[in-house]
Amino acid sequence: MRWALIDFRHPFFRPLTRRIVIFCLVAIWTIVEFFGGSTGWVIFFAALTAYVGWGFFLSGQADEPLDGGSETAQAPSPKDGE
Repeated sequence: MRWALIDFRHPFFRPLTRRIVIFCLVAIWTIVEFFGGSTGWVIFFAALTAYVGWGFFLSGQADEPLDGGSETAQAPSPKDGE
């Protein structure tokens, strides 16, 4: 079993716009904490921003096919004689 903080392969994260919005929200909250002066929260959210950015855009996990695969890829091809 693989341990992960966020399952980047979940179907919810398939659309690129959702990944961009989530990444921007976490990054914006990092900036809010920075200007608020909370050093601990800045470190936490900066690390979370880096992790989410890596998972959504650099690792390729969100673009992998789902575990079940598509139905057309698993359907047997018709035989010539039938």
